[in-house]
Amino acid sequence: MAPVNCAKCNRSLTPDQVNSPCPVCGSLDRKVCAVDQVSFFEQAIVQEKTAAAKELAKKHYEIEDGLVRIFRLNDKAEVEANRAEPIKLLEVNENTFASGVMPLHFGPVPASGILFPSIIVEVTPEEFRRIEADELKLPKNWKIGEELPKAA
Repeated sequence: MAPVNCAKCNRSLTPDQVNSPCPVCGSLDRKVCAVDQVSFFEQAIVQEKTAAAKELAKKHYEIEDGLVRIFRLNDKAEVEANRAEPIKLLEVNENTFASGVMPLHFGPVPASGILFPSIIVEVTPEEFRRIEADELKLPKNWKIGEELPKAA
């Protein structure tokens, strides 16, 4: 296997860490040190999705009152590299009602620059605390990834 680094913090990853969020920064973006055709293609998809996720988070911060934090939700790296796999966001909103982990599915919105389907999970700050404490479960294989901060 070619050496793989986290594309965000450049940490060298072990083979066991490649399919999970980076242990330092939580990113699923990868940089393959010896490029082959398949990994280059998968890397391009992940980078495209990352940019789209940041744009989607930016739009949600602009229109959703009460949003305090947004995180990527990540599955295994090979799943996330699939173009059909939705962008998954966990949104912490002070103005929402507690309803548990309820993934809401949306199609792509090319007119807004979002070329991928998406899944939004909106939770209260207390529900987020329970997710972090592993008391409230995310769907199988989903893990909290990098935070997408509000633009200054």
